[in-house]
Amino acid sequence: MFCANVIGIAGSSLSFVLLFTGILTDFWLVNFGVGLTHEGLWQICSKDICSKIAGLRFIEATRALLIISMSFLTFAMLSSCLSFKNFSIGKITCALIAALMEFLAVLFLITGMSVYTGETAYQVNNNSYNYQWSFYLCWTATLTTLTAGISHVLAHKVSPQPGYESV
Repeated sequence: MFCANVIGIAGSSLSFVLLFTGILTDFWLVNFGVGLTHEGLWQICSKDICSKIAGLRFIEATRALLIISMSFLTFAMLSSCLSFKNFSIGKITCALIAALMEFLAVLFLITGMSVYTGETAYQVNNNSYNYQWSFYLCWTATLTTLTAGISHVLAHKVSPQPGYESV
């Protein structure tokens, strides 16, 4: 149980850092054509001149979904910390709550990344744009969050369940 909780909190923490870094940096799409242009969720930069991105619905939707995912990850990390104390309410353990929060985070994260990928795929396929490291950090956060959720489910399964035997 201890190893599964450690893997779970390490995965949640790593996912949070990857997602936070990916959201804040502006290397989601890079154009290696005539002028180096790179853009993220908040701004687009070309030749050291940056401007805010506003009015694009898919960018706003992606931002919102990824921020909601980060919120669930935050609650998952808090629940994961409580799982080391074997805190539970009936049959519901903190490891189970952390797993549910992580699976919800994955759901919102995959949805947000799919919205962004679906709207920008034509630029990558038809122009000289390429996805870059900020984009891939967020997809990696999806995998690490899923791994953390699975390890928290395993921690919940092996945790002592309340019953008459413990009385």
